[in-house]
Amino acid sequence: MVPIHGHLRAHGQAFLWGYGHYLIFSSAAAIGAGLEVAVEHAVGKTHISTLSASAALTLPTALYLLAVWALHSRYFKVGVAQQLVLPVAALLVICCTFLGDWAVLATGLVCSGAVAVGVMLSARVVSRERAARATAAAG
Repeated sequence: MVPIHGHLRAHGQAFLWGYGHYLIFSSAAAIGAGLEVAVEHAVGKTHISTLSASAALTLPTALYLLAVWALHSRYFKVGVAQQLVLPVAALLVICCTFLGDWAVLATGLVCSGAVAVGVMLSARVVSRERAARATAAAG
């Protein structure tokens, strides 16, 4: 858990951070609804286009990724690579909308890849910090 209190000193920041979570929670709920639409479309029970069914999942997912980045990740990620993981993932998820029947799978793969890259980049930063501390303690 990363403390956010240091970034919430002004009322405007605290207001945006607090109410911004409505965007996170509502987009997460919309992802669930989008999954339902995708399943119903896959079994032929809906009368909407594949693009619409795909967008029902991919657009809320992209919104979720951007909202999490805006409210949390951008304060604590170090370096350009870490900062770009979620926005790039959101862009790729939006591109997945146009993959037809493969959109749901591709969206899942993009999100899984974003988690893997984020963990790898964070681990790299931690290992560099440990190495720097060991060097400072030895030297």
